[in-house]
Amino acid sequence: MARTLRLSPIRLRVPAAAWGLACVAAGFALLASAQVWRAALGVELVAMAFWLWARSAVDAREQMARWGWLRRPAMALWLAAALSAALPAPAPVTPPARVPGLATALDVPELSRPATPAERDPLAPLRALQALAVLWAGLELLGAVPASRPYPDVTGPLPHAGPWLPAVIPAAGFLVLWRQAGAWTGGPLMRELAVVLLALAAALAVLRAYTRRSWTASLRWLAAFDSALAALLVAIDAASTEVAFLLWFAAAGGRLMALAAEVRGASGRRGPDIARLWRVAGWTASACLSWMLLAHVVPAGGRLRLFEYAALAAPVYLAAALSLRRVVEAPDRRALSRTDPSRVVGMLAALLTTAVGPVALALAFGAGYRVGWTAAILAAVPALLALVPRPAAGAESELPPLLRGPVAAGATARDFALSVFRLVVTFERQLAAALRALLRGLGAPARDLHTGDAQEYLLFLVGLSVLALLLPLLR
Repeated sequence: MARTLRLSPIRLRVPAAAWGLACVAAGFALLASAQVWRAALGVELVAMAFWLWARSAVDAREQMARWGWLRRPAMALWLAAALSAALPAPAPVTPPARVPGLATALDVPELSRPATPAERDPLAPLRALQALAVLWAGLELLGAVPASRPYPDVTGPLPHAGPWLPAVIPAAGFLVLWRQAGAWTGGPLMRELAVVLLALAAALAVLRAYTRRSWTASLRWLAAFDSALAALLVAIDAASTEVAFLLWFAAAGGRLMALAAEVRGASGRRGPDIARLWRVAGWTASACLSWMLLAHVVPAGGRLRLFEYAALAAPVYLAAALSLRRVVEAPDRRALSRTDPSRVVGMLAALLTTAVGPVALALAFGAGYRVGWTAAILAAVPALLALVPRPAAGAESELPPLLRGPVAAGATARDFALSVFRLVVTFERQLAAALRALLRGLGAPARDLHTGDAQEYLLFLVGLSVLALLLPLLR
């Protein structure tokens, strides 16, 4: 009797890390699209990647609770995608003349004539909700709202690439605001709200980067800072889409490449030449991005806006100083140096970071961008001041009387920056908790519409469906 040979099927088990990397790659490819539903799917894939990595981590419960907030921007974008599919295209309206700049959020708006019945849009609240949903998703990914602001302080769920993963999230936030700019910039007060929140997020990010002693943690916060500045370019329409992307790629992309080199070890800073090259690369990319922003914002409306200049120049100076002073040469402990392929890749990445920023500015000037000499000089001052060597620490008697007591007690500028960051974050959390309590109280009557019985809830849904069918007929 012949024996039958049974072949068992071959099962290939793909690790969760590979699935997560595939989801992130597909998500960023979708975020490059201008359609809202593709951006929603892209953010959903990024959130799924963190979920897969968190489930495979040793501390899975802690990691899943830490990164569960990534579902919120995805849901906001799905809401915006549903509204964009359901609402008809708005009638073309000539926008009013705008004065670009940060202070437009603080100016008193001029009263205009009331709209005629033909000019009124009955769907304006839904369009505003759509714009707010897109803006919320981008701001939350950039860490510009209280619920997600401190995420660069923690590492990702992957064991080896964990310090690099949080820097991916602000990149996704910038891509959302950059590619979906047409969906949120046209909403009422959306630009002003975005400008204020992004400026605050940039200031807090650079303060937190200054307080972190680890260069890896500082790079994560600097990536969030550069992404917030690039999103400010989009919000105030300071540059074309191509120039804004190139400036962001040079600044935030350079931070990502430097962070990837730091995760692999100190070989990216081993040697005086490569350390000096990374200092020049970080300073050049940051200076190009901040110059374009300050040159457009400061002289807006024909007058010098000192408040805007002070609000943006101080974080820009601190970020440029960190780029120059935090990159310390790593000592080579080997007696005989040998060729390291990672050093060659690091040098090429630094050269690319150095070149992209000036190329973006050259493209802007080639496309017709012009700026006055006063604005150009003032925009370059914060980055140039970072090149000035830091003076040696003086004696305690040379300090102002106001600073002698804190310095004698051991206080430093780092402590002050940390206190400011914690104070703002605590105030934001308390304000958000108060708003949630208010909304919960206002929504209590809606929760009392049914007793919780399943059959009564189905009848409630049927009633809402009938009402939705009758409202268009009664309009």
